[in-house]
Amino acid sequence: MKKRETRLKRYIGDRYLFEVESIPVAKGFEFIVTAIDRNLGKRSHVNNLNGILSEFDLDEDDPRAEESSWYVSAKEIVRFHVIAGEMLRSKYHLKQIESTLDEDRMLGEWSNTRWE
Repeated sequence: MKKRETRLKRYIGDRYLFEVESIPVAKGFEFIVTAIDRNLGKRSHVNNLNGILSEFDLDEDDPRAEESSWYVSAKEIVRFHVIAGEMLRSKYHLKQIESTLDEDRMLGEWSNTRWE
């Protein structure tokens, strides 16, 4: 991977498709994990989901923990893609994340970021 190019990787879950994307900005990257409902096509950035936050081992004080996309340094970006890939290929983690997403959607906490 060239350091300064956009990277998009997709992972297929039972009910959701996940996109892990890094977009070059300034001297680092914007890192986004998006969940897409496979039936309705609705999508939401889910970086701030507890099940995802715990995998990236962010400090409680890290301002990224509250955001739906993260600024990641050029040194961190490869590690973040590896962590996301391992997490979204794990049936155990995927089941947990999808269950949490189902709950969030039922509670109306789903922000649809789909652009037509």
